[in-house]
Amino acid sequence: MASTRGHLLAPEQLASVASAIELVSAMWSGTDELEMSAADERTVQLLADYLQLGLDELATPRAQHIKDSIGDAVVLALKVGVRSEQSLVERRVSVNVEFRLRAQGWSMWTSTKEAPSWLDRDAIDRVNAILSTPTAQEMEEEEEEEEEEEDVVASILTRVEEVSEFLLSIPSATEAEQEEVKEEPESTHVRRTWYYLPSLSTKSKRDDICTLASTSTPRLTGFLLAGKPGLIVIEHPLSTPSPTEAESQAASSALDAFWSTIKRESWSDIPSSHKKISQRLVEPTTRRAFSSFDDVTEWPELERAAERGRRSDLSKLIRWLDAKGIAGTQCLESVLGVGSWDA
Repeated sequence: MASTRGHLLAPEQLASVASAIELVSAMWSGTDELEMSAADERTVQLLADYLQLGLDELATPRAQHIKDSIGDAVVLALKVGVRSEQSLVERRVSVNVEFRLRAQGWSMWTSTKEAPSWLDRDAIDRVNAILSTPTAQEMEEEEEEEEEEEDVVASILTRVEEVSEFLLSIPSATEAEQEEVKEEPESTHVRRTWYYLPSLSTKSKRDDICTLASTSTPRLTGFLLAGKPGLIVIEHPLSTPSPTEAESQAASSALDAFWSTIKRESWSDIPSSHKKISQRLVEPTTRRAFSSFDDVTEWPELERAAERGRRSDLSKLIRWLDAKGIAGTQCLESVLGVGSWDA
């Protein structure tokens, strides 16, 4: 199907863009250094096929089909990593580079969804400001109609270098600070909410839930267990064992905002009819049972049973919850009903 966003660039311009894509891909050719969607990979291949056509083939139906099938742009997700002398841990951020094929230009950015937990919103805004600011060379050449592929790549490398320098300027947490993060939160009582999902399976979306819970303010604790249905338990900290009505309402609103963010950012590609989340049980105030928020789907103590058509073994989950001071049988009957469920 032909694109509705404009005509494909001229072959000479496309050749320049293809060369730039090839150069950048070669520079980020290490393990886990570059990501590209299947659609973009197909566009790169179609672009190569189109550029290899002879002049006598450009008017053929095959050539037109290839031309119409080429996407509007190709996006490369580059993993930019830095390691300071004081830290052995490498800091990495995903930088997207978009090469447009039906309009002049290219752009770079990172997003909140792709950003690591140690990069706060202000830092993300600073990174995007660096990525969107023209370099001195670009400003000198802005009146020119075209930019050679070497100039494009040089501009990309300049911005990546500036981002790397900025990442190095962000203070690293000391070992003591890192240990402090792992300690039991100060609040001893929480509002614990149990959620039922018809299905929860995709690993990346499970990771998004864990990341957002762990980086929320205040930090949320609990767990998720994938399957059909899926189970998610979230603890929101309370300042006292007997919270005021206002604090209870604030905790409830915070959880609503949590799910709104997940649906908007992590589940944006899922039809709204498939985003159903049922709040099955609320413990308004109870003692905290979890110190972090984890995906426990593959934990050995909760390993799925192999028999009975891959059904989860609820007895393991009940024993695990009981050990944490939670009435496992009673809670699971309220949330899941009687019996086990397909994993």
